[in-house]
Formats: sequence, C-alpha cells, structure tokens
Amino acid sequence: MEDKIYWSIEKTDGRLSLCWDCTKIGEDHTDFIEMSGLYASFIVRYGIESGKAVFRRHPVFPMLRTFPNDTHSSYQLEIDNGAIPKILANGAPITEYVKSYRLNGTVECNSIYSENGCNLEIKHVLFPSVDKQAVCEMFTIYNRGSDNVTISLSGNTRQKLHGVIGPMGAISAMLHAKIASNELPVENNAVILPPNSKATVSIVYSGKLAMQNDPAEDIDIANEYKKRLDRVAELMSKVALDTGNELLDTMFAFCKVRAGESIFRTRNGDIHCPGGGAYYAAVWCNDQVEYAGPWHAYTGDELQVNAAYNAYAWYYPFMDDTYDNPIPSSIIAEGTNFWNGAGDRGDAAMYLYGASRYALTCGNMGKNNELWKAILWCAGFCLSRKNEHGVITSDSDELEGRLPSGEANLCTNMLALGGLRYASRIAAALGDNYHAEIFMEEANALEIACEKYFAANIRGFDTYRYYEGNTTLRSWICMPLCVDVNKHVDGTVAAITSEYLMSDAGQLSEEGTNIAWDRSTLYGIRGMFRAGKSDIAWNYLRDYCRRRLIGRHVPYPVEAWPEGGMRHLSAESALFCQIVTEGILAIDPLSYSSFSFVPKLPTEMDHLVLSNIRAFGETF
Repeated sequence: MEDKIYWSIEKTDGRLSLCWDCTKIGEDHTDFIEMSGLYASFIVRYGIESGKAVFRRHPVFPMLRTFPNDTHSSYQLEIDNGAIPKILANGAPITEYVKSYRLNGTVECNSIYSENGCNLEIKHVLFPSVDKQAVCEMFTIYNRGSDNVTISLSGNTRQKLHGVIGPMGAISAMLHAKIASNELPVENNAVILPPNSKATVSIVYSGKLAMQNDPAEDIDIANEYKKRLDRVAELMSKVALDTGNELLDTMFAFCKVRAGESIFRTRNGDIHCPGGGAYYAAVWCNDQVEYAGPWHAYTGDELQVNAAYNAYAWYYPFMDDTYDNPIPSSIIAEGTNFWNGAGDRGDAAMYLYGASRYALTCGNMGKNNELWKAILWCAGFCLSRKNEHGVITSDSDELEGRLPSGEANLCTNMLALGGLRYASRIAAALGDNYHAEIFMEEANALEIACEKYFAANIRGFDTYRYYEGNTTLRSWICMPLCVDVNKHVDGTVAAITSEYLMSDAGQLSEEGTNIAWDRSTLYGIRGMFRAGKSDIAWNYLRDYCRRRLIGRHVPYPVEAWPEGGMRHLSAESALFCQIVTEGILAIDPLSYSSFSFVPKLPTEMDHLVLSNIRAFGETF
C-alpha cells in the first residue's frame, strides 16, 4: 500500500520547511514530532479534526529525575488542555480553523478565526527552548478585519500544573501565559487590536526544583523563537548536501537537525540521547556509541563532537583490568547508574566500531589518549570471546532477545571485524606498530572464520545465516556489506530486498514477523550503496524518503513498528545521514588526516555536492 502524501517541500522566509496544505487535504489526520533543546524535549501531537486544529503537548525535562531514578525517570507530563488559558477575541474563545501546518524545526499552525465580529489570522508556533528548562507556544494574532478586536486571556495565566517528589527534591511543572505587543498598550493581559495590527500571546511550560527560580519567569518568547530557528539553521548548514533530488536533500537536512538537537546538559556533561519520551540523560552502546558518535564527528559542531566524546567517556570506569565483565549496554540517570538487563549484546563490538570511526574522523582521543585505551579494551574483550570456530560470542544483539541470536550472531561479528580494522589504522597513526599488525591480522582471521560459520543458503539466496541453526532471513545480514565484506553481495542484496523482508512498514527484522526497525533498513540501504548496488539502493532510498519525509508520519526516521509507536528516536537520523557519507560516497577514514572515498552514485543522480565538512583536521 502506497503511503498517502500530505506534505510538500518549500522555503519559507528563506528557511527550508515542510508544508501540509489543509485546504487541499482536508481530511482528519494527526501526527506527532519530537523537538529538543539542552534542558527540555517537546513531543507535540498536532493535526486537524473537522477543520479545527488539535494539539497535545508533552514536555520532558530530563535533568529533573523522578523515582526510581532509572532509564525512564525523566520528569514529563501530558498538559491538560483544560489547564491552558484560553485566548479570547471580543470575549469569546478563539477556535483555530487550520489552513496549513509547517515543520521547520518548529511546529507552525496557520489558521483563521472569523466569528464573533472578528476576522483574525493566527500563526501558532510550538518549540523547545534552546537553553532553558522550558518549552514554548507563541501565537501571533493579526487583525485582518475592519473593526477593532479585543484580545484577552481567560483562566489562570500563572499556575503550577503538576508536582512530584524526586531524588533531588520537589519538582514542579509551571505555566506562564501573557499578551505582548511592541506597538500597542497591554493592560491586565488584554489588548485592543486595530485593523492591520498584531499582538503576541506566549505560553511557556517549565520545570523546576523547589529551590530553583522558574526559568519561564522572564522568558522573551520572540527571542526564544529566534534562537530556535537560528540553531536549526546552524545544524542544517553543516555537511550540506546537494544532489538535485529535493526529497533526499531535504530529508538529509532534517535528519541533521534531529541528530544534532537531541543533546542534553546533564550533571556529568552534554550527552546525546535517543528521546522518544523514554530515553534521556543516558547513553547506549548502539544508539550513541555506534550510530550517532561517528556522524557527529563529521559536523565539526562543538556541541555534537563533545557530546559524542562524553558518551564514550561515560564507559571508561566499566573497563577493568580483566575481561571478566562486559561493559553495560546503557549508562543512565545522568551517568550515575547503569543498566545491563540484556547481558552482553555485543556492546564492546558496538563501542569498538563506533569509537574507532569517531576517533579517526575528528581526532578527539581525550587528554591522555583515554579513548584509545578504551578502544584497546574493547578489542581485547571481543577477542577474548572467540569460540572454537573463531567467531565472537555474545548473549544477544541490539534487539536484546526480542528475536533469537544464538551463541554468536553475524551483527556482533561484523561490528568487531570493522572495528578491528579501524583500530589498526589508529594504532598506525599513533606509531603503535604492534597493535596495527595484530588488529589487522585478527580482522582478517575473523573474516575467514565468519565465512565458514555464517555463509549459508537461506530461501535460495547465497547469503548468511544470522546464527548457527538459523533458517529464516534476517535484516541484519546486511552488515557484511557495511564493512566491505563482499563475498556474497548479490545474494545478500537479493535477500534483503525480497518479499520475505520488505513490507509496507519497511524492512522486517525477520521474515514472517511484523517487526520493523528503521535502523536495520538504514544500514541495509547504506550497505547496498557501499557494495556498488547503487541503482537498487536508490529505489529503496527514494521510497524511504518519500514515506518518512512527506507521508503520514514525518519528518524523521523512526525507531520501530509496532513497538514504540514509531517514535522519532534521534540516532536513527544520524544513521540516515551516514547513507550519504559512508554509503553513496563510501568515505573510509584512513588516519586522522586522510580518507578514501569511492562515489557510488545511482544512474538517476548526475551530481552530488557535500560541502562544509569538518573532519580529518580540515574544513572542505
């Protein structure tokens, strides 16, 4: 079933936007999006019902911790619409009749109200503060009629919405609403709008501890809006893509925003987090260490590069002098605790692969080469887990037992293989010839062992079994393509694009299931490009961009379906960006100051320009 198209791409005031023209597509429809700043995330559900705008507001304050202080204990709440002050026009509540929605790093609703003697035009914008523990709504109300209109607020404009007791004390969610105008007098939160004039209504939702000042108290809403738009523009400007394909170029730009915005200022440093209403102030060996960190290294953005390094550094205390215990899958609660409920998911392999690529790309190894020491530990741990077949064992993989993975799985082994090769290059750059040679030898031996252990004919395809005894096709058989293991390219590409794995929801994790995770789909597209199957990969990438950017649920990659309800987890957007850098261009870090690349443009793409890259010690 083809996904219905709701959105179009446009530039508004020089800014890249998606527009849903509700006058052309007037059917009822709702969607949701997550937007993040340093101290707050804002999940907004928006849409249209019977011509009217509908909103649900869900702020998250990750540094306000609740009991028990675990993975999911970021203070958050659903704002009750009844608690929000109503905007009145000539004494009657305004109803927003939607003309259009725009997404440009904010949620913008453009509507009209033509009742009670009024003719109003309303621009309603929702966004998180860039650097305050608050999320914002701003209404700009224009009087397009011929008579004066009085705009006022009803209800409690300064109130406590909710409160709990957490490990750091009492937590409160606050609301502040007010009317402002640069041109007209405002008295008691009311203003008289003459024809062709405007006023602004701001509503700020904030979170605070009992002894903290309320961050919403003195917020300048217009300035907060400008800072948000400026940060979005800054994120879009880095590693800028031009292929002439509007879908791909726009999807890439939006993914840079989601990958770069979801960074939170915890008590132990700035940290990139998945989000989704569930995962904040914490890091994971897959999402942050393997997926996001290597992408952040290309941006040269100080916040992203440092947040990526902090994610690696949070794992240092768990790497002891032995290999008795795996590193935890996740370090949670602002770096004060950890979660290892899934056992060893191949986390050291994830770390080895992600950290080595990050280090080569941006050269950030820490003050005393701490990151190199961590990479050495992870390489040693992986090699210590070899079985009698010469492949690396782990309790599970990143799906944490949702699907079988056997004693040793293909994904863990390919990550280890790729990581060993990149670690060998770091060693060579450091003049450590011993590890440069050992790691390359181990990588070559692992490739031979994996061929013997995993290569198989599944469903008639010359490809890989995911683990010993596996007889079904699995999405992660794409991983050899991503690390330049190309002995079974044709069969693997045919398998991952076959009817057994491709579905309306995306690529299935396993044939015969309804489980789809975007992360394996994105790795698969990247791997097909890297292996030279560009035209096949392009067909799937183009369809993916269409579905995720302008379809029913936009504008970012999602986590999974049906699990998680297609949340906009941030690291998937970083994986999307790497389709360009490590897939289509096949950029391969060789040292701190050099790389190779072999462009794999599909036939339909006559050019690709990637500019403002800040990596390998240069801006180019």
